[in-house]
Amino acid sequence: MKRSVLIACLCLGLGGAIHAQSLLKVQPSTDGKDARIEVSASKTGGLGLLELLDAKSGHCIKTLHAGSFSKEQTFSIGRNHDLGPGSYRIRYRGGITLAADMELTLPGKEKWSNPTGIALRGKGVYVLDGGIPSAPPARKEDESTAEEMPVTPATYLYKFSLDGKPDAAFGDRGRAALFDKPTGMTNLAVDDKGLIYLPSGGHEVLVWSETGERMPQAIGGIEDAKSARHTTWTSGAALGPDRLIYILSGCMIRVYDRTKNGFDGFLYTGRFTHPNNFGQSIATDRSGSIYLIAHPVNVFQKIHDTGKEIKEGYVAGAEDKMYAPMGLSAGGSLVWIADHGPGPGPFWDSGGGNEIILFWDNGERLILLDRYGAGGKARDRLEFINPCATAQSPDHTELWVAEDGVKNADGPPGNARVRKFRITAAASEEIPLELK
Repeated sequence: MKRSVLIACLCLGLGGAIHAQSLLKVQPSTDGKDARIEVSASKTGGLGLLELLDAKSGHCIKTLHAGSFSKEQTFSIGRNHDLGPGSYRIRYRGGITLAADMELTLPGKEKWSNPTGIALRGKGVYVLDGGIPSAPPARKEDESTAEEMPVTPATYLYKFSLDGKPDAAFGDRGRAALFDKPTGMTNLAVDDKGLIYLPSGGHEVLVWSETGERMPQAIGGIEDAKSARHTTWTSGAALGPDRLIYILSGCMIRVYDRTKNGFDGFLYTGRFTHPNNFGQSIATDRSGSIYLIAHPVNVFQKIHDTGKEIKEGYVAGAEDKMYAPMGLSAGGSLVWIADHGPGPGPFWDSGGGNEIILFWDNGERLILLDRYGAGGKARDRLEFINPCATAQSPDHTELWVAEDGVKNADGPPGNARVRKFRITAAASEEIPLELK
């Protein structure tokens, strides 16, 4: 059993426990613009996180440190992190685990076909089920007895409340039919207004309203192959600060103003080393950080937007083996990745895949913190088949994971399900911080 799976089993009853001994001390500077943080966390064990939270929303702004902690460790915060005046909270959590909490189910006899995209925005959970496009069956010599085309679902987008109930104001009682046939679409993004952006797989990003209705707007398009602005074979998109959208097109990222139509919103472009034609491979966080996975080489890297161009940043270590990583979710310097698999060996003993991986971006490197899960179908444990998308809550207390329904050559098909996990801790403490 993998180490994280064993820890999760042992610690399910310990989530949120508080150590009797204080774990944190915060001492503001004399001018109130900085603070000194002392962490005494050596006895909590396992993965530890020191996080800066917005006091009002509870959202994590930045992970100050992740990994192991020494007996006594000191950190400084304030102007060195470009923090302005305001109310914050410092939170330490030790012994981080994932605990199964809830599974999203569809009404009546309806079943998931191929859930591949998931997004959290406000109080909504959005799930894209692109279906599995079917090839026409072989026709017999006598066409009168030809096999009928199998019945396949449409391409649907679902919206749920955070407690797992369908949002009746969205689409038809929580389900919007995007297309009347399965498309295999994998990528979606949702902005703060509830507008939904989906790369078409063709040459543009399509937009749906907050109630699930198709809008006339389409971002990008196709023109001369040497054009800096065309978005040929869009495979993924992620939203940036203000009105930005980052669109993957081959080995390019095109940057657009997402409020405009066609080419009107084009701003600038950037090339990266490895070509990419896979949709679930780009993510952004609210600070403007961009993360990218290049396929099929499985390179995970930071991308920088200078405001004028896109530049490549640092890359995760070659020793951090991943097998078809995808569906990354970024927030507060933490990046979750679904390692879909299969790995290099037999399906049930592949040595990789069917797990969820957590990275920390410390501003200089992408550090692999832990791996969670193993191959399997259990609903109440860290078992996955074909995990393909993740979405972490802004406060870093929940993680949603989608598993697709695609067949595997040497194993069972994907579990075709969506679950929520609680991100629990064996020890936790928070202290308020006011900066002037």
